[in-house]
Amino acid sequence: MNSYLASILIFTGINLISVLGMFLLMGLTGLLSFGQVGFMAIGAYVTAISYMRFGLPFGAGLLLGVGVSLLVGLVIGTVTLKLRNDYFALATYGFAEVIKNVLIYFSGYTGGSMGVFGIPAIVTLPMVIVIFLAALVLCRNFKVSKLGRNSLAIRNDELAAKVMGINTFKQKLLVFLFSAVFGSVAGSLLAFSTYYIEPNMFNWSKSVELIVIVFFGGINSLTGVVFAGMALTLLPEILHFGAEWRMVIYTAIIIVTMIYRPTGLFGRWELSLSQILGWIKGRRKSAVGRGGRGA
Repeated sequence: MNSYLASILIFTGINLISVLGMFLLMGLTGLLSFGQVGFMAIGAYVTAISYMRFGLPFGAGLLLGVGVSLLVGLVIGTVTLKLRNDYFALATYGFAEVIKNVLIYFSGYTGGSMGVFGIPAIVTLPMVIVIFLAALVLCRNFKVSKLGRNSLAIRNDELAAKVMGINTFKQKLLVFLFSAVFGSVAGSLLAFSTYYIEPNMFNWSKSVELIVIVFFGGINSLTGVVFAGMALTLLPEILHFGAEWRMVIYTAIIIVTMIYRPTGLFGRWELSLSQILGWIKGRRKSAVGRGGRGA
């Protein structure tokens, strides 16, 4: 495969892993968060520094990044998840900015605004595909589980969810930590696929990108989020849109979606394995039928 195409597909897969975490938080639970890039940055820098400076293997560094993200997420979630949703969104934006500035300030370890260079590109496309599929299965199972139903109850009416006996704070914290893990893993993979990382890779525009993908695909549709993530990640890379044009496009997408498809492109529709298998069987039968008529 062409190395440029492979790198685009790797980046797309990494983006989708982070987006799946956003789907759990924003789509299922109704929590608008700008903090996912903060956890991506933690995963990226912890894994890179542990590998470059302390000689830890990539896998161990990735797990260390997840551990740090969980610890930070526990602190941030405990402080912010009791806030009203709009204040929670502002708090997570502040968290992401704090992480970025910490990375700039502690330049002795992080390289400051110059970042960390010379990271080996050991992440491969098959590795990203396997991790993405595992994350997708986890998200799907979470959505149809009792935890997923509790999250939907909170999104639809938090007061009613409390009356039903759901511990809304505990549920939101759990989803927040799940989302942090997805972001951290995505950040670790990103660091070891791009040769270098620097703080501006994890700025507010990246947060907006992740939010737009979930909103465009549909907060009720895991299928929609995956397809939207693929489209909105691949197209700018293939067509070489600059960062300024991406923000224009994202703004236009939000406006058009709000007017014509307020529930997202896919609404509540989900693609199931049985549908895929049925489609494959149908294709085989039609191919056999055409072959028989030709004989």
